[in-house]
Amino acid sequence: MTVNSSNEIAVEILQSKKYSNIDRTTVERICLETIPKYKKQKDVIKAAKRKLHIIHESFLQEGCHEKAEIILNGYQGDDIKFDKSLAFQLLTLHNSTKERLPQIEEIYAFISQYAKSEDSIIDIGCGFNPLALPFFTELPKNYFACDINSSTAKVLNKYFNMAKLPSYNAEICDMVTDTPSTHGDVLFAFKLFPLLQQQKKGRDFDVLSMLNCPTSIISFPTKSASGKEKGMEAFYSMQFEKRLPSDFVVIEKAVFANEMFYVVRR
Repeated sequence: MTVNSSNEIAVEILQSKKYSNIDRTTVERICLETIPKYKKQKDVIKAAKRKLHIIHESFLQEGCHEKAEIILNGYQGDDIKFDKSLAFQLLTLHNSTKERLPQIEEIYAFISQYAKSEDSIIDIGCGFNPLALPFFTELPKNYFACDINSSTAKVLNKYFNMAKLPSYNAEICDMVTDTPSTHGDVLFAFKLFPLLQQQKKGRDFDVLSMLNCPTSIISFPTKSASGKEKGMEAFYSMQFEKRLPSDFVVIEKAVFANEMFYVVRR
């Protein structure tokens, strides 16, 4: 059986509701990488979907974008950007941010030491991270967020518009192949580096160098999705500190229940 082109296979995958909102560039890239490994098209599709699940879909709860839209449409509060109760409700919908909720106040008190009101933030592989805005000590001047899911970008931009923050914006971007040209003072890369490294060796630090932010806050999971530690903290610490380019210096390291944060400066 002849295997179709990566473009044709990507079109088929994107017709599935589960994957329809993922950046087409990402889907095509993964299909192109997968084709040489299999002789049958059905096996290519299965493997490509499995990889998409690992790098993205596993972090999403079913219907999370639709639920977020409903919550935002029904909002009747006074100022959404300072409403912690609403933020908590939204952050619960995404597995990556949900894990952070038990210590959300402490985590953002830590982050806010390095993200000030005069700063421009670049948040790559953002997921629902920007919806934690009410937990910042002070709101950053600008906020650029990017993710491979168009529905995520849509939810974030709706939130930013409701918060009346015109200098805040979310876009779709495949960080494995594309690097935003936006200038930033502080880079957020929360639980993203392992996923970048898994897809393209060395891409994590390539992105760090290319974005050229004076300060970067990078986090790693310390437990699996099932809550098991599996030596993840020690492993990621060793790998990160060993591979960190010489022109970067670790300023601080903090470990919370499920997540380890590094603050580095160039």
